[in-house]
Amino acid sequence: MFAAESLEAAKAMIFAEMGDDAIILSEREVPGGVEVRAATDKLGGGMVPSEPRFVTRIDRTGVMGRPQENSLRNRVRDALLWHGAPPRFADRVADAGIPASAKSSDPADILACGLDALISCDPIAARPVRDIILVGPPGHGRTATAAKLTRRAAVADTRILPVAADLDATAGGAQLAAYLELEQDQIRVARTPDDLFELLRTAREEGDRCVIDLPAIVPFDREDMASLKDLIAVIDAEPVLVMSAEGHPDDLADAAHAFADAGVKRAIVSKLDVTRRRGGIVAALSGAGISFAQLGITPFIGGGLTPATPARLSKILLEEASADFALRGAA
Repeated sequence: MFAAESLEAAKAMIFAEMGDDAIILSEREVPGGVEVRAATDKLGGGMVPSEPRFVTRIDRTGVMGRPQENSLRNRVRDALLWHGAPPRFADRVADAGIPASAKSSDPADILACGLDALISCDPIAARPVRDIILVGPPGHGRTATAAKLTRRAAVADTRILPVAADLDATAGGAQLAAYLELEQDQIRVARTPDDLFELLRTAREEGDRCVIDLPAIVPFDREDMASLKDLIAVIDAEPVLVMSAEGHPDDLADAAHAFADAGVKRAIVSKLDVTRRRGGIVAALSGAGISFAQLGITPFIGGGLTPATPARLSKILLEEASADFALRGAA
């Protein structure tokens, strides 16, 4: 990425540094000039993006000056690295946030701008358009999330039916009941796939929406993932990933890609309240092209989910958010 006072000056910088084979990817006006992204096929066989670069100052004569470090950009990158985000992802977010530094000196604004360029947020409505089927690895909080979605709907004066798909005979209904004292009569249990299909058919006929707590799925187990793909293909429900912020960034990235390949488009991030380093999950979902739906920021069933936004993620990553800000919009 290069910045200059004019497009011609930026192109001159690009070709001088990257050679005649450089390709212009995008260009846009920014305060004080233009910002241009370029790439070059240095490795052969495909276009490889060039490494992000600091904003470079151009004097009035168009002569390229020395690179000028942006302290806000560095603050954002350092924060992401501390949170365990991969260096490449940290660089991309920090670079994408540079334009915001022309209007704000708050690192949270720079980070929010950078995140907005790399991630998408798509919160789930209190009454979803389609039934929701929660999927995810063992221990990532699917059952608690099903209970939170159920309670959230009740607070919004609507309702969804929490369904324990007890296909592995692990007493899923009892686990949901332990969370939902006030909504005991709404819980449904399906012990076989046929039971699940019949239950959903009946619920739809009665105008109800369901949130289905599916048994744990190991994303690195081919049989588990094949079964999930088969289920998604035959059931008219949206698969939503529940993934904890805990774990090694590479494991989170591999898992996110596996679920994305199975058809998952949105995710609810859990256990943000017990995880200090949260950069891995942000990079993982971004890399897999999965949108952030809700954030699990408290262990409580009531008020345990909040809509995901770049600004809220920015505050959480910089650890400068007050409890009021983090919980704003939670239900």
